[in-house]
Amino acid sequence: MAYYAIKGGEEAIKNSLNFYNDYTKRSEKIDDEDLIESLTFSIDKVMSEGSLYSKKLASKSIKRSAGDLLNASFFVRAHRSSCQRIGICKELDVNDMRLSRRISSAFKDIEGGQLLGASNDYEIKLLVDLKNEKVDIKEYSNKDNVIDSALTPLRNDNLIKILPKEEEPWDITRVFPTSPYPRSSVLQVMSRGESGTLLGFAYTSMRGYGDVHPTIGDLRIGELDIKFTHPFTKKEVKIGSIEATAVESAGTFNKDENGDTKLTTGFGFCFGKNETKAISMSIIDLSLYNNSYTVGTEQIVASDFEMVMHHVDGIESFGFANHYKLPHYVTFQTDYQIFKSAKKYVEEQNQKDLNGALK
Repeated sequence: MAYYAIKGGEEAIKNSLNFYNDYTKRSEKIDDEDLIESLTFSIDKVMSEGSLYSKKLASKSIKRSAGDLLNASFFVRAHRSSCQRIGICKELDVNDMRLSRRISSAFKDIEGGQLLGASNDYEIKLLVDLKNEKVDIKEYSNKDNVIDSALTPLRNDNLIKILPKEEEPWDITRVFPTSPYPRSSVLQVMSRGESGTLLGFAYTSMRGYGDVHPTIGDLRIGELDIKFTHPFTKKEVKIGSIEATAVESAGTFNKDENGDTKLTTGFGFCFGKNETKAISMSIIDLSLYNNSYTVGTEQIVASDFEMVMHHVDGIESFGFANHYKLPHYVTFQTDYQIFKSAKKYVEEQNQKDLNGALK
């Protein structure tokens, strides 16, 4: 049996693309607004991992990929790379968020109360039909619902460990940093990382390869205004708002750079409604910067900067995995010829040894 290189013709590729379009064309009939309103969590996942806040483009990418969310994120990220940057928005403060959901598992009674918002944490999803349940939902507006983090009182009392602040945040979309990585770059990498990968990394620490078992100090979902200095008038203007999820998780107590023992915290932030991703991000952040717990520090995946920085991006890992579908004929032929030559050499040596033994 032999293997030979095969050339893919231009016509064959066109036919394949047409076949794919026929295969997925029904998804193009879905209205963008319907998709945005109905599959809101899919939209948010694609925006977050695609690193571009555009629900309309996320909708189009989901339709283009026929529901393959990783592929849809790839479409969005690729489009983002072609967009011109005209400026940088003002710094965001999650305490300014107009809240639609905000809970804390660290404190029962918090300012504003536990705001459950829209969540299916409390149902058995496949067996309960909410339409058959009688519920009394009152009109709700997040307009004036702006409340500080539940950890703010502890922070005001100087009980929370504060990490050194960078003079200027890094921008990983322009230059990817080298070690030692600024914390701003680490958070950016995780913020646009693949949700499942981040969850897996965080899970290693929760299950024993590390010992971060945090408490959710503050989990919030809401809207943040995006402000920008107008390039001509030089005045600060609001150009829109985004929906985001932010999490502060509380770990154990650790010493800060001054030797004072304080409560450690981790932070997670991402576009849209992405609770699991933001929680996972906060756990990894906690593990990376407070890794002197009872379990060793060198073999913990979630505490390894190189592992996190180079392995949580879904678009990169998606591309690497799929590049194996491209022709590797020469590589494989080389390996196969080496294998055959080695096998022939071993057979010849064995025959020589056998002949020598018979003499």
